[in-house]
Formats: sequence, C-alpha cells, structure tokens
Amino acid sequence: MAREVYTDKEFIQFSRSQVFMRVFEDTDPEGERLSHKFGVDGVPTLIILDSTGKEVDRLEGAMSAPELIDELKFIFEGAKEKGKSKQYSL
Repeated sequence: MAREVYTDKEFIQFSRSQVFMRVFEDTDPEGERLSHKFGVDGVPTLIILDSTGKEVDRLEGAMSAPELIDELKFIFEGAKEKGKSKQYSL
C-alpha cells in the first residue's frame, strides 16, 4: 500500500483533511507497543481514532487508493452522524 496508495494523488489530496500516523510494528520503537494496545493481528491495519484516542473503526487488508478513500469517507460520515468529532487519526 505504501507505494501504490499513499503516493496516489487522489489519496494525498483526501488525506490533507485528516491526521494520519503510520507506524511500523517491526522497525518503529512504538510499533510493537501500539500493535499490542490496539490488538493488531496483521498488516496492513488502519485504525481510525476519534480526537480522544478511542477506536472508531478499523480497516484490515490491502486495498486500492479509491477503495480506501471510499471506506474512510463511509466511516467518517457515520461518525459525524453519531455526533462524534470530525477529527480522526490513523
């Protein structure tokens, strides 16, 4: 996903309205701790958090940039309808 999705122009434009954090379990010192905290079983796993750090949803498995954008829009719209904050981080 790193080469195909995160470099996609449409995804880059979409991502400017959100806060994203990319963590590697095997090379990032915090990666192992965070993967245990959030129960990550496989990669890639994208965890959507609200502004308080509570998990709102998660996406598991590789997908194309348009698929990822559609999935994230669906999650964000659902959170807005429930009255949650508009700010999320992955």
